Amino acid sequence: MELHTFSSLNENFLAQYAGSMDTADLAIVYFNPHTIAHKKLKEISPEMVRKAFQNEKIKVYTDSTILRKDLTAIDSSNSVFLLMSSGTFDGMDLDLLAKEIISQKDPVSKVS
Repeated sequence: MELHTFSSLNENFLAQYAGSMDTADLAIVYFNPHTIAHKKLKEISPEMVRKAFQNEKIKVYTDSTILRKDLTAIDSSNSVFLLMSSGTFDGMDLDLLAKEIISQKDPVSKVS
């Protein structure tokens, strides 16, 4: 999940996410600190996000390059990836990401 909107990046709103990702096998939250600065909002930290979601297992990323690297390294056999955002994960090419993940699942198949 990418926190991208004014409300989702607002420290006071974050508590609304409590428990929302508890049933995910792997829960990831991404936000870009530059987006927060651009929107002139109060800074938030990865720890604040974990606390608001009330889930210490959540992985919080603030760098989309590292996020992409980690997503493509996940053993995706029998997996479903759900990416939720009103943004673009800082310009990430989601079509290319999907192709990389699919190729990793079935290295024999050719994805075009």
